[in-house]
Amino acid sequence: MNTTTALIAGGLTALIALSPMAMAQAATASPELTKQLVYLVQEEKLARDVYTTLYAKTGLRQFTNIAGAEQTHMSQVQGLLATYGIADPTIGLPVGSFKDASLTALYKQLVASGSASSTAALAAGVAVEKKDIADITTMMKLNPAADISAVLVNLRNGSQRHLAAFTR
Repeated sequence: MNTTTALIAGGLTALIALSPMAMAQAATASPELTKQLVYLVQEEKLARDVYTTLYAKTGLRQFTNIAGAEQTHMSQVQGLLATYGIADPTIGLPVGSFKDASLTALYKQLVASGSASSTAALAAGVAVEKKDIADITTMMKLNPAADISAVLVNLRNGSQRHLAAFTR
C-alpha cells in the first residue's frame, strides 16, 4: 500500500470512528441538557408548524421558505437526540400538537394572532425567532459538547436570518 492510500485509509477509519453511530454508544448528556434538547426539538417543530399554518392563511412567501428551514433545524436536533439516546417527543404528532402543553398553547396563540393580517403574521414570526434565539443562547451557556454547540450555533444563525426576513 502506498503512502497516499494509507493516509486515505487512515482518514476513512477516523471518519467512521467519529460517525454519529459510533459516537452514540459513548455520548451522554446531563439531565439539564437532555431537557433542553427535548424542548428545542419541540420549539423547532413549533416554528415549522406556525409557519406552515400561517403560509396557508396568508400566502406570504417567507413562511413557506422558512418552514422548510425549520424542518432542517428539527432534523439536526433529532440527530442529536439519536446520538445521545434521547427519545424524540415530536414523533407522530400532527401540526400544532406538542408533548409540552405550553408549546401547544403558544402555537394556538401565535396562529390566532398571526391570522389577523399579513402584518400580524410577520409579527408572529418575529416572536417565534426572538424566542428561539433567546432559548438557544441560554442552552449555549451550558457549555455542551462540540457536536451540540455546532448545531446550536447553526440554529441561532438561522434564527437570526429568519428574524431579518420577517422584518424586511
